[in-house]
Amino acid sequence: ECCQARRTRLHTLNQQRDEKTREITRLSANQVNYPGYVERALKAIQQQCPQADPRVLCDHVEVTDPRWQAAIEGYLGGARFSILVDEDYEAEAIRIVRRLPGSDNRARVIQGSKALVDASKQSMASNSIVHVLKFSHAVARAYVEASYGTVQRVDSAEELRMTRRGLTEDGMASGNYSMWRCDLSDSDLVFGVAARQRALQAKQVELQQIAVARHQAEETFE
Repeated sequence: ECCQARRTRLHTLNQQRDEKTREITRLSANQVNYPGYVERALKAIQQQCPQADPRVLCDHVEVTDPRWQAAIEGYLGGARFSILVDEDYEAEAIRIVRRLPGSDNRARVIQGSKALVDASKQSMASNSIVHVLKFSHAVARAYVEASYGTVQRVDSAEELRMTRRGLTEDGMASGNYSMWRCDLSDSDLVFGVAARQRALQAKQVELQQIAVARHQAEETFE
């Protein structure tokens, strides 16, 4: 049983090493590591409806103030990987996603045309998180403004507790009358080239840690 546990441990470390190596390779080429279900949904839309021109939100957003990077990305969470498509093909895109098997059908397709309309009507506070974001796609901007434009940057937990939707630099958030921690580790950052460089460096450290653990596991067989 002891030997079997060691073999299982070594097998797991080998898988982690291979996955981390793939992630580092993509980041070295300035490519984001999307969640698997997003990758597969994106591929399905590209194959079945190429005219939809599917893209992923995170490729079109950058945080201009690195102090707010982890907190803002943490607040958006999985929404960072929402799929943008040409507005004429939004309905077809979600139908394609709906037909995917298993958990692959949980990818989000942005309501771009509606976001454009709603964002044009919305006013934002001077301390909105949107003011430290830069966009390279009009629908990406509209989606974030309409969805998160009311999230305010505040200085402390005391201020946060009286803010309907708020965020502190160190990753405390509020919304729906509750507060929570939402910051991400450097290895999970995806908004902008600088963030991806931070993620690359963090993943290289993680790969080194896996290598050390793997070496220790191999020594147990000697």
